[in-house]
Amino acid sequence: MWLYMKHIVFYLFLLVSGQCAFASQGYAIAQFTDTSNELSVDNVIDRSASFIPVGGEAKFVKGETLWVKVSGTQYSNDLVAIMSTIEGTVKLYQVLSGKIVAYKLVSPEVAHLAPNLHILPSMSLSDGQRQYDVYIKVKAKYGGVLSLDVLSESEYRKALNSRLFAIGVSSGIHYFIAFFVALMALFQLRKGLAVLTAYFVCISIQTGVYSGANNLVFPSEVASYFATYQSQIYLLSLIFAVLFLHYFMVLKRAEPRYIRLVNISIWLIAALILLVAPLNAQDSLVFHLIGSLICCLLYFVVLKSHLVEHRDEVLALVLTWLPIFALKAYIFVNQFGIYLPIDDPIVSHFLITSHIVLLAFYLYWHDKNKKKQLLFYATHDKDTGAPNRYMLQQSLESLEKKGKEHTLLLFRPLVLQTIRLNMGWSFANTHLKKLLSKVSEQLNTYGNAVTAEKTNSHTAIYRLDDSLFAIVLLGKFELSQVEQFVCILSASFEDGIDFCGDLLVDQLEIGVASNPIHAASADSLIQCAMQALAAKPAGTHKWQLFDFGNSIVSQRRIKIASALKVAIEREQLSLYLQPQLHLDSGRVYGAEALLRWHHPELGVVPPSEFIPIAESSGIVFELTEWVVETGLKQQAELVELLASHTLSLNISGKDVGRKELSVQLIELINQYALSPIQIVLEVTESATVDNERTLYDTLADYRKIGLRVAIDDFGTGYSSLAYLSQLGFDKLKIDKRFVMDLESSKTNQTICKATCDMAHSLGSVVVAEGIESEGSYRQLQSYQCEIGQGYFISRPLPFEEYKAWLQRMIDVEDVIHYLTS
Repeated sequence: MWLYMKHIVFYLFLLVSGQCAFASQGYAIAQFTDTSNELSVDNVIDRSASFIPVGGEAKFVKGETLWVKVSGTQYSNDLVAIMSTIEGTVKLYQVLSGKIVAYKLVSPEVAHLAPNLHILPSMSLSDGQRQYDVYIKVKAKYGGVLSLDVLSESEYRKALNSRLFAIGVSSGIHYFIAFFVALMALFQLRKGLAVLTAYFVCISIQTGVYSGANNLVFPSEVASYFATYQSQIYLLSLIFAVLFLHYFMVLKRAEPRYIRLVNISIWLIAALILLVAPLNAQDSLVFHLIGSLICCLLYFVVLKSHLVEHRDEVLALVLTWLPIFALKAYIFVNQFGIYLPIDDPIVSHFLITSHIVLLAFYLYWHDKNKKKQLLFYATHDKDTGAPNRYMLQQSLESLEKKGKEHTLLLFRPLVLQTIRLNMGWSFANTHLKKLLSKVSEQLNTYGNAVTAEKTNSHTAIYRLDDSLFAIVLLGKFELSQVEQFVCILSASFEDGIDFCGDLLVDQLEIGVASNPIHAASADSLIQCAMQALAAKPAGTHKWQLFDFGNSIVSQRRIKIASALKVAIEREQLSLYLQPQLHLDSGRVYGAEALLRWHHPELGVVPPSEFIPIAESSGIVFELTEWVVETGLKQQAELVELLASHTLSLNISGKDVGRKELSVQLIELINQYALSPIQIVLEVTESATVDNERTLYDTLADYRKIGLRVAIDDFGTGYSSLAYLSQLGFDKLKIDKRFVMDLESSKTNQTICKATCDMAHSLGSVVVAEGIESEGSYRQLQSYQCEIGQGYFISRPLPFEEYKAWLQRMIDVEDVIHYLTS
């Protein structure tokens, strides 16, 4: 590094002392401007008197040919060296007594010359015996300054080596960084790194065109090709610069508005690439300027929008692009006659190399921050920054190891999902941040908790999932402390959220469990708190404390859910049939199939317990299929004993609208040659209300098959008469709670009579369940209730026992008379 700086300082010294060298060694330099661009070298030699003496620098402007004459007064082997880079064509003529002795053409497109002529063009002033004049013709695309120096061969060699060293080091840095980033792009499969690699290569090639570095790195034909298309390469580098911004700033933050701007910018610059023709057009700088302005404007818009939220990243990018911006700005500005030695190849390479190195450091800084961010989000919630479930687990385990008593409080905002559905995820996250900040402030007021981001926090707010949060209370469990925190939480969330002028009041579900009272480990404590959260608080309480009774129930539910599928596969289930009679005639009408489950370990599990579990766990579909298949198979045997036998099957509310059920019924009815009209599907009233929109079409499908549909447990739901009349149920079944004490309850008598009258007016058949006595039977007869069932007639019987019962009752004209006699 020090050697590199030494060469730079030496070269700058040569540059500054160039004019003094001319004066001290007795050399003269003069310039002549050919505004017509038509004079030949012979014409210029003849016009020697038109040359104007200048120092070591001669200015030239776009569209005019500059002629520079260097002559000496003593014999030496000194060389005239062109120290500045010229974008265009440079011709050097060695003239003796008005005649051309030697000639050299230096141009980026002419790649077969020796590398030193591209890097440091020169022409000898003397061969030791004769003294020459050196004429230099400059025809450049843009305005600039021609810097000259007269050096001895040893000085020239030293200056050339210094420049070769500087160019070699900078080019080596360029391509090494590009190669390293390319490997990262290949192994990590990151498009952004591939774009950055392409940008590095383009900017290095475009720089090498002017400095001559391409002649050191590439074959002559390739270097010539790059020089020919250097304008297109520059514009292409702008496209890659835009894509770099796209992948590293816009895309990773999912901002559609800027994605559109990026696409527009790319298409505009691509259009400039096609328009920059002919390839060596004098106005290509205009296209460069337009493309650069498009790129700068896009960067300004995007970075300005991220300045507040991502200040460090924006400042890093600005610093990264500052060197290249300064260099390109000067190139454009010097067209207005403002010239500085910044276009010197050493300074240009220094600025470009600084730009590439800063981009590499930005990439390192960006990836390092990305890893930090990933590590942070491994332990914190991305939306709110609150510590997550992993951090809660670590905190609880740490307290457990230290033997400190603590209480876990879980809470869930009920309206959060509604906000997401109606206002969007972003609004919900913003609202949630405000709420958590408000909760933290309220807790901090009491000195018991602060926000999770502060290192001195006593109580952190953890986010376990989208809508579940936790707070750990330190110290011995006290109801007053829990009540205090519950009040703080409730007060913070109950202010409500404005939605289209309406106020959505946010309420909380809160579950509490304490260590070591309820659990001794972190996992168990979280489980207990979640079970408390799932339980409904009693009375006016706003929270639920863990109850071991609820835990036992939960464990039994889990065991039932896991054993139910096995029960279906191993035929542990059975159907009991409860007889149904025509109330007016006393003859057998049919039976209702009731599902029974006798588990080897759990014992008899009632349907009221395992059906809800089956519905919540998704096993109810398999359960319904088993009931339908078994019931219709039994019905096929029963109709052989009683041709008019009708079988009623209970259908879960989850199965009401399932198309697979209709297909199964059709297949089984055809398989057993059953009459569809003798099969009744009983659907609970609550299920019909929940599926009001789809139930009408579903019932129509069942009726097309020929089945009849009954509404079960009527009177326990909230269906209206208009609703029932629209659906048109074939049967209406009065719930047993209104029938069991029918003899003694005037209210139930009124309900049953009104139900029978209403059902008859709607054209439905009435079925009463829960007939426990002859008095209830006779009362229902008087209400003209058609069908009845209950313990007075018979308890539910296993299939074989029911067959035997049916066989006995077939020849009995009045079963009730038979049963009471």
